[in-house]
Amino acid sequence: MKNARELRIIFLVVFFSFILVKGYLKDDILENDPTLALQVFVLSYPNFCEAVLGSFVLVGIGLVINKRFIPKSKQVKNQLIYTWAIVLAAVYVILQEFKIHNIGGDNVYDPYDVLFSVIGIGVAYISIHKFQPYIG
Repeated sequence: MKNARELRIIFLVVFFSFILVKGYLKDDILENDPTLALQVFVLSYPNFCEAVLGSFVLVGIGLVINKRFIPKSKQVKNQLIYTWAIVLAAVYVILQEFKIHNIGGDNVYDPYDVLFSVIGIGVAYISIHKFQPYIG
């Protein structure tokens, strides 16, 4: 993808921060009796990451399919791919938060998880529309 350097940086920062929080910091923070705000952050931040990373991946898949596998005369505009990727990611994460599906593991309803998911979708939407990745 051209014109996506910033999106790759955002993706990597979110990805590695997800690994850091969920894989290394979560148990230590929760065992040391943290404040409520820190508990909420540590437990809900992975939902933010899932929304951002999922949106970016869906945009990438959509752009590749559109450019490589769809005849030129039938290709859609990138803006439509951005919109559909965000919508699909939003539907997936929000339905998961409200326990409509458990794809990806058992989920427990938590309003903070919903909030972090919505914020993640918003960050993904703003980032994708600002940097407008495309395949040249």
